[in-house]
Amino acid sequence: MDFEEKTITEKTSYVKGLAEGLSLGDTAQDKLIKALIDLVDDMAVEITDLQEELDSLYDEFDEVEEQVDAVDEDLEELEEFVYDFDEDIDGFDDEDYEDCFDITCPSCGEEFSVDEETLIDGSVNCPKCNELLTFDFDEDDEADED
Repeated sequence: MDFEEKTITEKTSYVKGLAEGLSLGDTAQDKLIKALIDLVDDMAVEITDLQEELDSLYDEFDEVEEQVDAVDEDLEELEEFVYDFDEDIDGFDDEDYEDCFDITCPSCGEEFSVDEETLIDGSVNCPKCNELLTFDFDEDDEADED
């Protein structure tokens, strides 16, 4: 294996072996070389540990990314269901709802439907001529119908 292809810890071990082969003594230069080799060794260990942590984080990130993709797909399916359901509802006529009431405008003859809440509110504007139509709806009338 070529030196450039080795890992940082393998390169550090190689340099340490070269230094041992030099039989370094206690001169200032030799102490400096030993200290630098120890520093490089510590740095190599630290870098290797950081790389392992980073690889672990990448693995966790990949897992989270897969989970987010799965949630996104589920959300898309839910959106399709909701929007398709909403479009299906929009396709119904008001007569299809049991709480809708047919109204005929006395001014223009326009027929339209209102829901029970609008009836209880007591008034609505005609969608064709905009005349305000009022209803005299009494809660007792509803009880009488039951």
